[in-house]
Amino acid sequence: MGFIVMLFCLAILEDSAAYFLQRSPVVAFTALLSKDTTVGGRAVVKYDHVVTNWGGAYQLTSGIFTAPFDGLYSFSCSLMSHPSSYVHLNMVKNGKIISTVYSASTTYPQSSQTLYLVLNKGDRVWMQNSNGHASTMHDGKIYNVFSGALIKDI
Repeated sequence: MGFIVMLFCLAILEDSAAYFLQRSPVVAFTALLSKDTTVGGRAVVKYDHVVTNWGGAYQLTSGIFTAPFDGLYSFSCSLMSHPSSYVHLNMVKNGKIISTVYSASTTYPQSSQTLYLVLNKGDRVWMQNSNGHASTMHDGKIYNVFSGALIKDI
């Protein structure tokens, strides 16, 4: 009986080890705007305060996330316009608009959204001003956020 219990325990340990070795790699980022920021018409938003960039997939200089693995990813963004400006931001994947968030002028309205995207290695995702003119976002490292994470590699 003791031998059977020992074999059973070894089988459980082997399954546990296999589970931990097959876990998805960790990829996650959160970036914010550090101050009121004016973004040119159709320009990419460059979130300049990086809180987390596990895996290094978000590029501070370009504002673009590049998928290091094929997988299911979650992306979130929040937006607050400056009272002097209304703002439409597009979430863009490889040059194609996936969604839009909007924040009106004259007050401090905020909007946000979360999307789940299947990406291939090398796919790129970014936030872009959809207006044909410059737009100003109000911030101080708390309102305008762009974040993403790998949920599961595939």
